[in-house]
Amino acid sequence: MFLPFVLSAQIDTLRINRSFAGKCWQDTKTAFTAPAHWDSRDWTTFGVVTASTASLFLVDEPMRDVFQDWHDEWGSSGDKFTANFLEPWGGEYSLALIGGFMGYGLLAKDQKSQSTALLATESFILASLIVRVPKTLIGRARPDAEPDISAFKFEGPINGTSLPSGHTTAVFAVASVIANQYRDHLIVPIISYSIATATGLSRIYDNKHWFSDVVAGAAIGITVGNLVSGRKNKDKKLAVIPFSTGRLQGVKLAYNL
Repeated sequence: MFLPFVLSAQIDTLRINRSFAGKCWQDTKTAFTAPAHWDSRDWTTFGVVTASTASLFLVDEPMRDVFQDWHDEWGSSGDKFTANFLEPWGGEYSLALIGGFMGYGLLAKDQKSQSTALLATESFILASLIVRVPKTLIGRARPDAEPDISAFKFEGPINGTSLPSGHTTAVFAVASVIANQYRDHLIVPIISYSIATATGLSRIYDNKHWFSDVVAGAAIGITVGNLVSGRKNKDKKLAVIPFSTGRLQGVKLAYNL
């Protein structure tokens, strides 16, 4: 479902110091003030992402029905799997992984591993802050808010917190950093984005989010992850690209030079 192309530079020189604090501040300022500096191409990209996400509202309810059929079929075993192995990647598992990168980096004196941990921490925190803005303002109702709820129900600011998915945003923010840092090892991006995608889909399975919530969260997470991993490249653009290969249809989240 998600096929991100990550093309930012690898970083292996970060340390917890004033320079890193300055980088975090600059990235945060860039993220929150970016619309004020967008040109026509930036607004076009934003429009494409927004329109693509909105178009997915049309398939939200059929997707929910499919996932809930699976939920009913798999029963408690499925609930235990998502609760114990997938959903926590949107929080504590990702933080534990970051701690693992830092611990290994300190023990092995691997500066790249330490830098990855710092970048992932920054990305996790920044993405978690950014996603609160649309979640609060859009006010979309969650699919479990009431029986047979419509995917088009919006309850107004503060009252609904479905769009985007915060868990999906967080896990993709970390996954994109790791995929960036170790993109020379193909298996690392594959595993990173596979875990992130499975985590997002688990939110649909648990009836906590709509499909479009998950796609929007992934887009935000990847954008933030690439921002903190390669902020100096101002020509990067995020695009949501529909694709079809025979019987397979889907959406590419492409972040290109």
